[in-house]
Amino acid sequence: MQTIEVAIVEPPTDVKRRLRLADGEFTVVRRRVRYLDGEPYNTNDSYFPLSLAQDSEIMRPDDIARGANQVLAEKGFLQVRALDEIYVRMPTPIETQRLQLGPGTPVAYHVVTGFTEDGRPIRVVLNVLPGDRHVIAFERLRLPSDPAEAP
Repeated sequence: MQTIEVAIVEPPTDVKRRLRLADGEFTVVRRRVRYLDGEPYNTNDSYFPLSLAQDSEIMRPDDIARGANQVLAEKGFLQVRALDEIYVRMPTPIETQRLQLGPGTPVAYHVVTGFTEDGRPIRVVLNVLPGDRHVIAFERLRLPSDPAEAP
């Protein structure tokens, strides 16, 4: 289960910088709290330039079954690359409230910036993951440099 709120906002400075927005440019933010067994599991706040999201499903506070990336792709903005940044820190008071965190619980702050083929940033996602509820795991595969060596 999740709750979804949608708003048109002037983005936080770090989001504005990542989206390369000019002063006064607005974004659409989809603020979600995801629940597992009735407990807040993580937050997921996705920011999109208003010019890209306007007149799309992104503007509605409903689940988008095919995903916001597909909505953007259908509008001509295919995300082909993403930059992931993970920070571990103590939560802000708002994060503590949204996630119903106990005292002393750190969070992983996962920032994802999505780009089109020409390098245009089209979305920034801010995930807050409580340290007492998550494991972050990565699997890496080294592809052979010679295509003839591929499995």
